[in-house]
Amino acid sequence: MSDVVNLLSLLVFLSIGCFFLFLRSINGKRKQEQLSKQYLQSLKQSVLAESSSSESQEFDNVSRQVDVFVWSKTPIIGAWLERFWIDMSLLGWQEKCRTRAMMLAAPCFLLGFTLAKDSLSPFLLSLVLSVVFFLCAVLVLYRNAMAKHLKEFKQNLPQAIDSIVRIARAGVPVSNAFNLVAENLPGPLAKEFSLVDKWLRLGVPLRQAMQDSAKRVPLNEYRFFVVILIINQEAGGRLSDTLERLAHTLRERQELALKIRAKTSEVRASAVIVASLAPLSLAYMYLNSPKDFQFLLNDSTGNNVLFYAFGSVLLGLSITHFMIKRVIR
Repeated sequence: MSDVVNLLSLLVFLSIGCFFLFLRSINGKRKQEQLSKQYLQSLKQSVLAESSSSESQEFDNVSRQVDVFVWSKTPIIGAWLERFWIDMSLLGWQEKCRTRAMMLAAPCFLLGFTLAKDSLSPFLLSLVLSVVFFLCAVLVLYRNAMAKHLKEFKQNLPQAIDSIVRIARAGVPVSNAFNLVAENLPGPLAKEFSLVDKWLRLGVPLRQAMQDSAKRVPLNEYRFFVVILIINQEAGGRLSDTLERLAHTLRERQELALKIRAKTSEVRASAVIVASLAPLSLAYMYLNSPKDFQFLLNDSTGNNVLFYAFGSVLLGLSITHFMIKRVIR
């Protein structure tokens, strides 16, 4: 029980420290946010004076993409939180994030309360378990959604590059090619190209628009494409030939990735089976042997066994994950 108390105390102190750093970062960013909003408002008014109502709505959609994230300067975790918020925008989860969070938090709280209702500290333990379950569920959903999003993005990229090559050979400037490609392209890449085209029509330079796009999309293949466009704009050269070679290289990389996934399928399946053993074993113990399950929660020796089991499983899964990632990369 003392280990549980120490763990809860550590979590409380960490929460207080993170909250203090969060307040400190917000105070330093208020003036910058006000200046940014004033600049965007003045730019919006100048655009509204020369554009129709449909174009003003389009500008509103673009301006939302440049909102400053207030937690981006938080020490240690600020960069990760900013990346997570940008990915939420890519997935379309920002609009109803509160509703989604509440719908996900409800079953997590019920599960945590069910597991901790018979422990010595049911409220604190249920709160800790609910937070852990919620964070794990968010991480799993986020990783799966981003993997699916980037997979579709990567699959459509060679096709989009081929379209830009044909447009460039026809004599059309690259700045006008994004809208033409987005109209005939499915998936998330069309949305990204439409956003780049909106920035270009607002007068943003191609270099800045593509750099912002590369920051939003965490995909190396797409960053290769961005670098080629920027270098070609500054140094010149035959853009169509360079992009054609890039499309060929990306297709070869996709074929190689499929071969690697096929060869590592056994290891990945083993990792999934090992990861599912711990929660399945606990669920079986909870249903068929409640006394042993309560021993893990209410006894100090049981707590040590439980912490050791979860720690060893997480360590093994982390090692397997990094080994597979090194092979895939």
